[in-house]
Amino acid sequence: MRAHSVALAVATTVALLATQVVAVYAAAPAGERYIVLLRPDADAHGIVTALEHAHGFTSDFRYEAIKGFAARLTPSQLALVRSHPAVAVVSADQTVEAVGSVPLAAGETAPTGVRRIDAASTTSASAASTVAVAVIDTGVGLAHPDLNAVSGKNCVTAGASANDDNGHGSHVAGTIAAKNTGSGVVGVAPNTTIYAVKVLNSAGSGTWAQVICGIDWVTANGPSLGIKVANMSLGGSGSSDTNCGYSNGDALHQAICRSTAAGITYAVAAGNSGVSLAGQVPAAYPEVLAVTAMADSDGVSGGAGPRPACRTSESDDTYATFSNYAVSSGAQSHTVAGPGVCIYSTWLNGGYNTISGTSMATPHLTGTIALCFGSGGVAGPCAGLTPASVIQRIRSDAQAHATATNGFAGDPSRPVGGRYYGYLAWAGAYTGSGAPPPPPPPPPPPPPPSDDPIVNGGFETGTLSGWTTGGAAVAVTSAHTGAFAARVGSASPFNGDSSVAQTFTVPSGRTQLSFWYRVVCTDSVTYDWATATLRDNTAGVTTTVLPRICSNNGSWAQRTVSVTASHSYTLTLIDHDDNWPGDPTYTLYDDVTVQ
Repeated sequence: MRAHSVALAVATTVALLATQVVAVYAAAPAGERYIVLLRPDADAHGIVTALEHAHGFTSDFRYEAIKGFAARLTPSQLALVRSHPAVAVVSADQTVEAVGSVPLAAGETAPTGVRRIDAASTTSASAASTVAVAVIDTGVGLAHPDLNAVSGKNCVTAGASANDDNGHGSHVAGTIAAKNTGSGVVGVAPNTTIYAVKVLNSAGSGTWAQVICGIDWVTANGPSLGIKVANMSLGGSGSSDTNCGYSNGDALHQAICRSTAAGITYAVAAGNSGVSLAGQVPAAYPEVLAVTAMADSDGVSGGAGPRPACRTSESDDTYATFSNYAVSSGAQSHTVAGPGVCIYSTWLNGGYNTISGTSMATPHLTGTIALCFGSGGVAGPCAGLTPASVIQRIRSDAQAHATATNGFAGDPSRPVGGRYYGYLAWAGAYTGSGAPPPPPPPPPPPPPPSDDPIVNGGFETGTLSGWTTGGAAVAVTSAHTGAFAARVGSASPFNGDSSVAQTFTVPSGRTQLSFWYRVVCTDSVTYDWATATLRDNTAGVTTTVLPRICSNNGSWAQRTVSVTASHSYTLTLIDHDDNWPGDPTYTLYDDVTVQ
């Protein structure tokens, strides 16, 4: 067993993007606090340990999925770390702090923003999303009766739950997914599972290293937990090099890019300074959906509503005066708008609150993305799309729905000179309220022959019946086709091999065995892997039909091997995990058939 270590310390505070927030920026002292990301193909465990031992520093964070660490380095240590060939980016932390909030407005009792984007009406609401959502924020109220919230990761206090002690994260979570129970508020995708990822403290501040810790947890755990969308209603000063941070040494940008490559779509707040979002990160990154804010006071289009009660300086159906906006064509290509003025949602201690900001607009889009993946147990048009394609689908559907009368003053049909706020999100596209038809689904795979000797090869019984199991193996809903697949290995670190196996005899006329697999492996094949063997019991020969593989790209692949009629075979589908904390490996297997 290897020794795994982390390296580095942090000193950056990240601002919550709420209305009337004053952001104070101060660069961290040179040569003190740094975030280091390694090359994606690097052996992170071994390299971090070697750097730490060779140069005499101790890590505060180690990033498993995105491969890197955070630590306090002297100038000489920094130079030595930079010179290592496996180091891709070294980024100094920057400090950002939020001050102030907006009080609850008297008489504000309904989430008008949810109605404004057609996620709900006065008589109906959407169903829960088929995917889970991560809220990377101050935590989420885990005991709030109006939320289906689960503790994911606390990057502020190690080992503690990700419970909210500020209110901001709970407010975000409620807009995304507050339950449809007849009391409180209704979210865009009610009762959807929210994973709380706490990266900001009770004052609403934190460090970029803590934020990257949260992104790393989502990247590593998203596939096993069904997380496809992450909300980041936070940000700070910075810019995009349009090269995933490789050109300007931006560790946060690299972390986002590595997470989107793992299949996570990010909705992030554009910022509240009333300026170009090009100076706000992560909103400036082209890999995320940047969300601006508009004002709506009555939940319907037309601009006939009164001035918003908590911000009478704004007007119904206009851009929010505090909202950042896009300017360049590149920034416009990943920008969209959501309601962000006087938004009523869940808060601390089971309560509710009304606040404003692009922070509040962003969860309207996060919930919309979750619905686009699917709701009510039915897949939606975003199912199977990459994050980049999801972002363009959300934007194109918003544009397709926009007219001169149902948008807002400041959208592209009624622009404000030099400012692009984007079209208003349209969750109704994914709730059956007049959505344009999605593209036709790909044809289903051919059904197995009626005399297929494999029992429960698609695991559609919801169990592993018909298979001999060893170690950690269960049926899960992350399937290649149908409703279930076999997960071999555990979503938590597990020591040794796990497997499912079945013995069968090939019928006359059948010549091929095939199966589908998807490996979730954040380490290297030296330590963790998937593999499969096929023993020809008749001939007494065992063949490795899936050589050891360690991959974390989240895609399904097929393996096919020739078999001989009338021969008896034993197929064993295997996953190996070395039980190291923080980097569990598991493999999904599905659609095993002989044809």
